[in-house]
Amino acid sequence: MSNAPSRGRNDPRRVVINDASCLIDLRKVTLIEAMLQLPYSFVVTLPVAENELLEFSEDDWIRFETAGLMIIDLDAERVTRAFELRAAYPVLSAEDCFSLSLAEATESCILLTGDAGLRKAAESQKIETHGALWVIDELHRLQITSARVLIECLTTWRNDPLVRLPRSLVATRIRAFSRT
Repeated sequence: MSNAPSRGRNDPRRVVINDASCLIDLRKVTLIEAMLQLPYSFVVTLPVAENELLEFSEDDWIRFETAGLMIIDLDAERVTRAFELRAAYPVLSAEDCFSLSLAEATESCILLTGDAGLRKAAESQKIETHGALWVIDELHRLQITSARVLIECLTTWRNDPLVRLPRSLVATRIRAFSRT
């Protein structure tokens, strides 16, 4: 575990901070390891990694870390800031606040979230946010995952009542990827 999402001098990749909601959705369609092939540095805060809703095994975490996912243990300043954010945004979970705190401290990062409240809080602070559909778009754009596989993933999400992606955006992608 690292204490900061540092990038090497010659590593121009942007940092993508993952919250639990996107990881849950991406796991349902086995796209986490594909996502980690994208040209970004992917991080998750330790409290998010320890969130029982993720239901990832120790072997899962080892695979993800081996593939490039960094688990960040926040320093005292970031933890204090997370508690301040929790007071300012009571609709957010504690884990959301840890992710937002890290995003505030990480220059030019992307916060990957499917949580509307976290997205709104981050955007109010001018933090770039994206969700699982952005991952799909990036996997397609960079030809990391075939259109056929992405259509299967989108169809799985469309048919899952626990996945809260905009149905119209999912349908648009299914149609577009069907033509490629």
